[in-house]
Amino acid sequence: MQVTIKQVDYAPEELYGQLPIVVDRLRQMPGDDRSDYWLGELRVPLRWIFEGAERQVTHVVVGARWVGDVLHPGARDMPVGLAFVTDSSQLEDERLSTDKCRYVAIGVCNVKGVSTRQG
Repeated sequence: MQVTIKQVDYAPEELYGQLPIVVDRLRQMPGDDRSDYWLGELRVPLRWIFEGAERQVTHVVVGARWVGDVLHPGARDMPVGLAFVTDSSQLEDERLSTDKCRYVAIGVCNVKGVSTRQG
């Protein structure tokens, strides 16, 4: 599946100019608070300025903003939470570690397609 984040709020200033953000789902992964987070790879890396240094983000975690909502093909205008993966070891982990990501924004997305990858 693919998520297109078309709008963000409460986001780092540089993120607004990089919309839309297209994310290819790698797999679903559980966190401590719920089981339906998505780990995804960005189609185009994002520029992020954190603690005065510019960084490049290649992977994100996306989750429905409201517990009980489900990201599914055909979902439109769905509120989501967006976190940047800050530690590449998260890509190999079975569970979401909030120590390896940084929550950055509320977004609004559309979801399309079917999953072409495992997970």
